[in-house]
Amino acid sequence: MLDREWQLDPSSSTPLHSQFEALIKARIEAGEWRPGDRIPSERDLMRLAGISRATVRQTLASLVNQGLLEKSYGRGTFVKRRPFEQPLETVYSFSEQLRAAGVELRDQLLERRLKPAPPELAGHLAVEVGAPLICIRRLRHIAGVPTMINVAYIPYALCPNLLDDPFEGSLYRALTSKYGLPIVTATDVLEARQVSAALARLLEVPPRSPIMYVERLAWTLHGRPLHWGQNFIRSDRVRFRSTMHHPNALELSAGVR
Repeated sequence: MLDREWQLDPSSSTPLHSQFEALIKARIEAGEWRPGDRIPSERDLMRLAGISRATVRQTLASLVNQGLLEKSYGRGTFVKRRPFEQPLETVYSFSEQLRAAGVELRDQLLERRLKPAPPELAGHLAVEVGAPLICIRRLRHIAGVPTMINVAYIPYALCPNLLDDPFEGSLYRALTSKYGLPIVTATDVLEARQVSAALARLLEVPPRSPIMYVERLAWTLHGRPLHWGQNFIRSDRVRFRSTMHHPNALELSAGVR
């Protein structure tokens, strides 16, 4: 049975998919469907509007391309959330930034164990090859959505209790408050990648989806390397913002009268 609120006009010169698209947009703009809400299934939309599956799919594809909707692998179609924006001006902690923004973050611990340092990591962290490193791997959910996989390596000798001590949220906060090891400086390398099949399952995205890969080396007091990490981040959930200045900005400003 057709729903009057979804009734389309087959005699109109406006194509059915365009009429149907306007109805969905109206619900989003009116706040009836909020960011993060799952919309009715294709079958339900077909029944409500009395249109074919092809018309429904054409409309949904158009709205996904416009950035109003998004499809979640195996979960359905949702009103798209605005991506969390991470500034790059200072050494940042995702969890601290999210907490300050009032955004819910939940961590799922995937792994925490000792691993011997391979040559490359030993060089980064200034330890002997084979020295024990604490490896912590977490799946991080932002507002209930699996958004990033975080892998951290820390020299065991600097904070052995971290292997077993409970902590939630910010690893950097735990390193500072429990072990007196604040992060003072860090270098990030960002690149675009395609997600592997294994990570795609954890992040609930199709294989080979675009993700942002962030590799970090961080130092604590006295220039001591403390943390080497990897973040595999859904590009539809997080974006980065960097503010840049001309190297002679002060001189240029002084010359303007």
